Amino acid sequence: MKKLLSLKKHEYLLLTISFLIATVLVVFSLKELKSFNIKTVETSLVTVNKSSHEALKQWVRFRQNTIKGLSKNNFLVQNTSEILLLEQDSASLISSPITSDLREFFQPILSTNEDLGVFLIAPNYVSVFSMRNANTGSLNLMAKENKYLLDKVLLDGETVLIPPIKSDVALDSKYSDEKWHTMFLVTPIINQGNIIAAFSIRLDTKKDFSRILELGRIGETGESYGFNRFGKTVTTSRFEEQLNHTEDLEDVKADSSKSGFTHDLELCKGYALNEIKDQRGKDVYEVCIWDDELNIGITTKIDRAEALKGYLFMRNILIFIILALFTVGFIMINIIINLRQNKENVLVSVKNDLEITVKERTKELQHTIKTKDKFFSILAHDLRSPFSGLLVLLDLLLKNPEHFSETEKTNMLQEIHNSSSQLYKLLENLLSWSRSQTEAIVLNPENVSVWDLIDVNYSLQTQNAKSKKIALINEIGKDLFVFADRNSIDTVFRNLISNAIKFTNPGGTVKIKSSPNNKMVKVFVQDNGVGIPKENLSKIFKIEEKISTKGTNDENGTGLGLALCKEFIELNGGKIYVENNTTIGTVFTVELPNVG
Repeated sequence: MKKLLSLKKHEYLLLTISFLIATVLVVFSLKELKSFNIKTVETSLVTVNKSSHEALKQWVRFRQNTIKGLSKNNFLVQNTSEILLLEQDSASLISSPITSDLREFFQPILSTNEDLGVFLIAPNYVSVFSMRNANTGSLNLMAKENKYLLDKVLLDGETVLIPPIKSDVALDSKYSDEKWHTMFLVTPIINQGNIIAAFSIRLDTKKDFSRILELGRIGETGESYGFNRFGKTVTTSRFEEQLNHTEDLEDVKADSSKSGFTHDLELCKGYALNEIKDQRGKDVYEVCIWDDELNIGITTKIDRAEALKGYLFMRNILIFIILALFTVGFIMINIIINLRQNKENVLVSVKNDLEITVKERTKELQHTIKTKDKFFSILAHDLRSPFSGLLVLLDLLLKNPEHFSETEKTNMLQEIHNSSSQLYKLLENLLSWSRSQTEAIVLNPENVSVWDLIDVNYSLQTQNAKSKKIALINEIGKDLFVFADRNSIDTVFRNLISNAIKFTNPGGTVKIKSSPNNKMVKVFVQDNGVGIPKENLSKIFKIEEKISTKGTNDENGTGLGLALCKEFIELNGGKIYVENNTTIGTVFTVELPNVG
């Protein structure tokens, strides 16, 4: 203490100035670190929101195309025309044999898609047909809740999505306990150029609609959910799940001045980052966008505490360090002066640690975003090719139904049902796989039958091969097994077989065969197609070199399939390579660990 009191004035001044400069630098560094962290959060939320939004739009477009095609069915158009001629009272409509025929017609369609019901709505908004007697002959629920959307169908001939609303009857869903929550997809039925009625399918809100947006859940508090034009949440929300487990739930619900159960549409102006206080009283970051086509808004949010967790931790550490330095500095000034150089080294070390921490956080975030992007690429790529076979059959049935006998139609419908079931299982696998993703792709290696994998994909691709008159040959033995992750390897063979069919000329051959040895199993996917141009051979397995080439029937691709195949094969401890000849075709060879 004596040395402290004996310091000269200029030394006190120098010491004071040094501490002030250090404080300013720390404050500036914290400000910049926070700004960087917030910008990173904004980028992540916007990316997740756009990805979730696009996935939802793709699902809605698929369902719209399905209902549009069904609305043109001659049987449906004819029976709709006839039922509109009946007295529009419940008794007359229910007792009509047309109602029985229509219910028999719709039952397998609803079972296949796991939808909850059907309405045929007259221009005066009366439900002239329903799968339930209670709904028949009464003013349709959509006319009560969303008449302006129903008018778009009946007056403008549009196909629209009716966002979730309160149901008029209790529903039976295996995906949700919310029996009074419903939504519809509605399209016009046109006869001789005139809109005669609206045809709607009642969708299960929790089956795909909510589960697609659940892919936008990030971290422990982040989520993506949809809301209607009144700001009411219409999909699954972590936020509401937390409120439902809050002891003071009634008090929280009573505070309608806060956002939570309702959403402020004024915040949905572009992808600007908003900081608000939610109904739990917690600060959150969010971005949102309103979609006029879907008639819903999509918001992605995360608790501010979790978003700034890294920054807050570093801020507390720095504040503690500064306070400690001030305290120790004024108590033991003589020691600090003698160890000034050591102090500078410590500060440099702390700065380096901060830079390393920031780089690690940035790398983790980039990896997370890349993983999600890869998933959506897989989803889009793996579903597109099998659907083409379904569309071929549906096109034949819709355009030329009179050219087929009832037996042929039944066989074709059975093929459609089988393919749809396989595609549904594929989608379920992909969605389950995506929910297992956190910061890395987790593989679950097991003993896998190569014949089973090839047989499943053989069935998926059979219709595509038939449409091009290509012989698809499976020569894999049933006793051949590999030790690998089933889902990722399934994706590999699906891509390779699909590509072989796509680049083989009509009348060609695609053959799958194998050659096991002690340590590795070789599986060959061989075609006699057009081959691969030499300039593309060095690029086809690189994800940064996106090459998309049209097939022999102008089939489109994403350019990501082979790159994903290489990654999955290498993650499973195997290899993939190609033997190419532009005159006799291509052979892709996959090597995977033998179970022995």
